[in-house]
Amino acid sequence: MKRKRQEPKAPRVALAILGVAVAGSIFWAVRQPDASSTTSPQVAPSQPTEQVPPYYESEEAARPFPVTLPPEYFRAPYIAQAYRVARQIPAVLAQQPCYCYCYRFGHGSLLDCYKDNHGAG
Repeated sequence: MKRKRQEPKAPRVALAILGVAVAGSIFWAVRQPDASSTTSPQVAPSQPTEQVPPYYESEEAARPFPVTLPPEYFRAPYIAQAYRVARQIPAVLAQQPCYCYCYRFGHGSLLDCYKDNHGAG
């Protein structure tokens, strides 16, 4: 009875792994949306990200500062603390943009979020 000569398995395994890697790469590349595609993306950004929202260039430009809500209006300690800080550093917050895009309803800086309950949300 003759024995069959066994060939080494390492080259076949390496080729199989390489084949799977190449196939996976091709599949991944085909599945990625093209940036120049005219079709709409699956999830469109709700706000433009390139534009920095409005803010004041200086403390003087922001004056008079809006009156912020009293921290005591809020039960959650972290929200009350935020309103407390807003009262302590209005000049700093007036020079910061708010990225919830509330300028669309009249806010001119992050400080304006604390003149009503918008900063709590």
